[in-house]
Amino acid sequence: MAVELHDPQRLIPDSTLFLPNETLVAICRSLSPSVLAAVARVSRQWRGVAEWLLYSNIFITETLSASSPFPYNTLRCCQTIRLHSNLARGLHKLHIRWKSEHGAHYDPDFNMVLSNLSLAIGLAINLESLDLHLGLPSLPEHPTSFTFPATVTCYISLRRVSLSGIGPFTYNRLTDFLHLLPAARHLRLPDYYDPISLLPQALPSLISFSGSPRVAAAILPGRPVQSLVLIGQDYIPDLDLSQMALTSVPLRHLDLSSMLVTPTLLRNLSRNLNTVESLKVKLALRHTLHFAGIGLLAALSHLLGAFRNLSTLDLSPTHVDFTGLGDRAEELALCRSWHGACPSLRRVVFPSQTDWTFQESDNTWLSVFTGESRTRRRPAFHSSNKFLGT
Repeated sequence: MAVELHDPQRLIPDSTLFLPNETLVAICRSLSPSVLAAVARVSRQWRGVAEWLLYSNIFITETLSASSPFPYNTLRCCQTIRLHSNLARGLHKLHIRWKSEHGAHYDPDFNMVLSNLSLAIGLAINLESLDLHLGLPSLPEHPTSFTFPATVTCYISLRRVSLSGIGPFTYNRLTDFLHLLPAARHLRLPDYYDPISLLPQALPSLISFSGSPRVAAAILPGRPVQSLVLIGQDYIPDLDLSQMALTSVPLRHLDLSSMLVTPTLLRNLSRNLNTVESLKVKLALRHTLHFAGIGLLAALSHLLGAFRNLSTLDLSPTHVDFTGLGDRAEELALCRSWHGACPSLRRVVFPSQTDWTFQESDNTWLSVFTGESRTRRRPAFHSSNKFLGT
């Protein structure tokens, strides 16, 4: 019997229609949530499969306002997971984001929501990705914080963790949680700034971290972190930078687009984290570049030369007013100058959103404008720099 799953009107019960659960899962896995909701009305078996798929990847975004201050969708979802263990076991991704509008306030019943959320996470033994952005500190009289289940069995498969807006942590609460993540590969803590102390065996599989420099300095040593995103403070002590360099494998990717980078900080980075292959930077020179032009950046050549493996330099987060297509001659000159100091450099993205790529076959730089409005390939320019052939 042929059944068109994308036509809800044809999804009518039929006692003669039976397929193994594995076959139904393979058929329905790529269906949209609205179609899966229609599939659930076919039969009891189909409902079980459809619900299992619907609850395997949960993405909830709720807006809290003066007229609607309570996250009802989150509460109902967590209660359902608690009541049905098969749904909890099938949960792989749980992403919950609360947005607070003006006038939103803390509801005393929030404790019930947070408690149900914690219990639901504790039952999701196959959870692979957890992203909680609750915005609790923005609510007047918010609760102390979200409490994680203290059992290692529910975190064995957890590989991606992103936590923000979940309230202040009591002493060692975050540390205890991180000690329970043997499989975590990606960790994001954008609004946590307090000192942290981890056991050497904690987070053995971590390959990327995003957070404040102070926390990064505590987490990176001895761990195979290859990608680092620093958030927050514009000044990083040399001691913290030296600690970040103690990863068990060379740090390859560094993203500083969430902080303002001064030439002094860039110099300190080149001394401590010179193994990076890609560097994304928001320069703290917005007004200076506006009046003096990007040619001022030629002074960065000696700093870039310290990055012995640098292949990509991305300055696109740097906002400069009235920087556009007219700067291509200066951009080309900078590409040549920087490549002379850093022969490994192969790609540069400027504040104008122009992406320059070095073509080794004919020693030329090719530029592409990557702005939102259009994409334009520009003619290649031959470079006479003697270092381009190396």
